[in-house]
Amino acid sequence: MANRKITIWDVAEKAGVAPGTVSRTLNNIGYIKEETRLKVMEAIKELDYIPNRAGRTLKTTRTGLIMLAIPDTANAIFVGMIEAVNECAKKRRHSMVLYYTEGKLEGELKAVRMLQENLVDGLFLVNFSYSDELRKEIERCDSPIVLCGMCNNPWMKEEEKTFGTLSIDVYKGIYSSTQEMIRNGHKKIAYLAGEYGTIVYKQRYDAYCQALRDHGIEYNEDYVFWKNYTQEHGYEVGKKIYLMKDRPTAMVASNDLQAVGFWKACKDYHIQVPKDIALYGMDNLEITQMLDISSIQMQEGMVGEAGANLILDCLENKNEDIGKVDLYFRPTLIQRKSSS
Repeated sequence: MANRKITIWDVAEKAGVAPGTVSRTLNNIGYIKEETRLKVMEAIKELDYIPNRAGRTLKTTRTGLIMLAIPDTANAIFVGMIEAVNECAKKRRHSMVLYYTEGKLEGELKAVRMLQENLVDGLFLVNFSYSDELRKEIERCDSPIVLCGMCNNPWMKEEEKTFGTLSIDVYKGIYSSTQEMIRNGHKKIAYLAGEYGTIVYKQRYDAYCQALRDHGIEYNEDYVFWKNYTQEHGYEVGKKIYLMKDRPTAMVASNDLQAVGFWKACKDYHIQVPKDIALYGMDNLEITQMLDISSIQMQEGMVGEAGANLILDCLENKNEDIGKVDLYFRPTLIQRKSSS
């Protein structure tokens, strides 16, 4: 290493910690275990690492902006979150910047890199990816980050993480809505599953399957429909159900957009809800309330407020160790005419 400049990454590798932990040790920010601090300091000494003082001084300049990065605006579930973050930021003399990731890793990485470039002071990221690449980029950040994957966050409770997590127990939500259908006498229960391979939708699918197993109902692959989380997908599935000889008597959707699309198809193809097929969504959007579709309240306003306050508390030194924060929200069933 004598032929090149030693970096914070070299120190992190030598000490066996994340780059963010090295940065927090150098800047004396947040709680660091004494054992970890000693490892970092020993690595610095052995490698003869010289911190970039100019860069550290530059970082003290604040923009007054926090970023909320969400997948899209097609799903109105994010409206409540946007309103809550914006209101919270204004109350505490900050401004909110809104960024759309399209639910893709590339977009999420770009949001994190904008934080690294000091374009904003903090980042509230609604992420669908849990890749090593995203985790590595997050660990490079010195500024506060809060993650919410609209699910039970796989990274929560991890030691040495440098970001906060907000979890919504979607597993419990889908399990409960499926169980409600079973209690109403349904055994042929279909499922609108969302995008295959995405953790947020896998958790919901696993809950549906577990509810069936726990009540002795055989899984039927023909009743499970993977594609995406859009209203169009829900409508397509409604047409498929219409053409089936052995139709399900109940449908559980992994979000409200799908449920609304399915409801519209049922109306167009003269399938009566709930007489012919009962329906449960998830998100409790305003349109499902208008259409009297049973759904699940996700507490998105509370989630948005909590995430914004975590970031702002960290910026104001009221909660320096954001990495130890893992907040948990439980959704609630809202039963309406469509599932009765």
